[in-house]
Amino acid sequence: MKTLRALRALFLLAVAVALGACSTLSPRTMTFSEADIARMLEQHSPFQRRLMEVLDVRVLHPTVRLLAGSNRLASTFDVSATERVSRTTLGGRIAIEYGLRYDDAEKAIRITQVRVNSLELDNVSPEKRAGIRNLGSLIGENMLDDAVLYRFKPSDLKNAEGRGYKPGSVTVTSRGVEVTLAPLDH
Repeated sequence: MKTLRALRALFLLAVAVALGACSTLSPRTMTFSEADIARMLEQHSPFQRRLMEVLDVRVLHPTVRLLAGSNRLASTFDVSATERVSRTTLGGRIAIEYGLRYDDAEKAIRITQVRVNSLELDNVSPEKRAGIRNLGSLIGENMLDDAVLYRFKPSDLKNAEGRGYKPGSVTVTSRGVEVTLAPLDH
C-alpha cells in the first residue's frame, strides 16, 4: 500500500512538473492601452514628408481608438499642407484606419494596411475637394503606412529571450494592443 501511495505521489509530482514546463512554453502577452498607443504615435510625430515635390505635409496630434472587431485601430491627426511655390498653407484633419505588425528584422511594431477614411482641409472650395481625396491617399500610403510605432529596446529583447520568449503576433483587442510573446524556437 505504501508503494502504491509513493508511486501515485511520484506520478502526481511528474504531472505537475510537466504541466509547469508546458506553461513556461505557452505564449504570453504584452498589452498597450489606447493611451499608450497615442503616446507612441505622439513620440514619432510630426510625421513629415514632401509629396510629389510640390507639398510639404506634416501630420501630428494623434488620437487613437481600438477597433477590436476588425483587428485594427482608428486615428485622427491634424494635417498641415504647404504648397511650395505659393507658400500657401492649409490645415485640417485626416482620419485613418490601420493594422499593426511585428517586424522581426527591425524589432519594431509597424503600422500596416493604412486606409484613409477622410481628409478635410479648412477653407477649400467644393470644386477642389475631389483632388483632396487623392492627397489623403498619398498621405496614408507615403507617410503613415509602414511607419514604426514602437521599437523594442535591446535590453527588453534580451530579457525576454533569457526567459525563452520573443515578440510575435500583434492583435487589437478590447483591452488594447496585445503583442504575443511566443516561445523561442530551439
